[in-house]
Amino acid sequence: MRKLCSLLPLLGLVATVGVSPSVNAAEVTRVATAFEEGNQFDIHFGVAYDYNFKRAAVLREWNRGAGDDSNRLVKDLLYRQQRHTVTPTMEIGLWHDLALYLTLPVVLSDARDYSFDQRPDDCVFGTSPEANCVNKDNSTTIRDGIVPRSGFDATNSADPFGQFNGDSSELIFRGPTRRGLDQLHVGLKYGILSQRTRSHMPNWLVGFEGRFAVGRAMTFSRDITIGSPAGNTRVGRRIHELGVWTALSRRYRFLDPFFTAYWRQSVRASGSQFQDFSSVGSQGDVNPQSTAGMSFGSEIVPWERKAKSMKVSLYLSGTAILHYGGRGYSEIWELLADSPALVGSNDPTQASGCDRSLALQNSIDNPGSSTYLSADGNACNKFEGVTDLQDFGTFGFDSGLNLHLGKYARINLGVKASTDTRHFVTFTNRGDADADPSTDPERVDQGTVEVNPLRRDVVDNVGRRYVIDDVVDVHGYLRVLMTF
Repeated sequence: MRKLCSLLPLLGLVATVGVSPSVNAAEVTRVATAFEEGNQFDIHFGVAYDYNFKRAAVLREWNRGAGDDSNRLVKDLLYRQQRHTVTPTMEIGLWHDLALYLTLPVVLSDARDYSFDQRPDDCVFGTSPEANCVNKDNSTTIRDGIVPRSGFDATNSADPFGQFNGDSSELIFRGPTRRGLDQLHVGLKYGILSQRTRSHMPNWLVGFEGRFAVGRAMTFSRDITIGSPAGNTRVGRRIHELGVWTALSRRYRFLDPFFTAYWRQSVRASGSQFQDFSSVGSQGDVNPQSTAGMSFGSEIVPWERKAKSMKVSLYLSGTAILHYGGRGYSEIWELLADSPALVGSNDPTQASGCDRSLALQNSIDNPGSSTYLSADGNACNKFEGVTDLQDFGTFGFDSGLNLHLGKYARINLGVKASTDTRHFVTFTNRGDADADPSTDPERVDQGTVEVNPLRRDVVDNVGRRYVIDDVVDVHGYLRVLMTF
């Protein structure tokens, strides 16, 4: 699968960050220009507001243990996320249809929570095949000690473990409210062809884009009663992305169909949670997942006054994105981060020094304390929540309205909705049986360099892995652009 992914065209999707008044093209192929006759210099300033609501079902592979050969997916939790983002943009014309652009998304608020999956109207609890709802008694996350039975509320530092004590509580985990910066987007785009100058040709843009990590890495700690962990409020992933994109459109009467495509390679930045322990064990993936995608659609122009640079257009488009080849902050990363149930050793040859049962007992006796890592001579490493992810696809649509209010002002508002294909989010392999030539080449031997140091059997074993499904991801957005 990954070999196939690596052969994808190195193409890219451009976000509309600038609009040249002199170019008649769909929004995805607009480009600022400079040093042309009658138009010496273009500079565009914009700001966008985006509200994102995301919901996903968290499923779990499960069997009853010894003697149970079945391996089925069962319901567990519902994940919900709400994010508010403001994004200033700037585009500067450098030459004929050549422009430099910058985009800086600022997260104003990012809040996430998890509740038991109790969506059916006729809830049946328990572990029988007829069970269709989850509570504290049949949740696999509670059963494995990943989240305590009393849950956790990161928004209540006075009593984070006392908010969901009731047996009938539906909400079980609330993450902290995060805000700040993740990446700065910098790109260069060039119009190879223009319908403005050659009416029989399409508008064709190509571009290069870098998305550079500027925010510090977000982390998660349950020790908030005494401490104030700064990582609990960050949104940075410490990921650099480098890629290329292209966009084409061609206006015909009141229709302006378009096509876009992109590819971006992700690499971990310094200070990230994408840690490399390959020097002490057989770690597989180190870098984050990369992406490749495409979209196609059309603008529909029911009204236009070219002499006054005024236009109203509707647009519809479909998108398809592939996420492949790496690790990431999944929907459940905060549940897993700093969980005593996922302690281990980052050096597989020292794994015997970490006793998981001892760590779990200490966390029960001292909720929220980090002493579970070293209690009674224990030598465990904290799990940070970043996991190996299965390759998956995202499919969605985008629809909205473009208003050109004269030569200098434009407004764009719309809605994007998408869903992800079902995929595993705890997908770390056992390791490499050939890493140590002195051992059995047919199996990974515990306590040796053959073991993947990031694997945690409680969530990575077949029969215990987490799955994300039934994703609903909706964005409502408003963009205002001034063109000079």
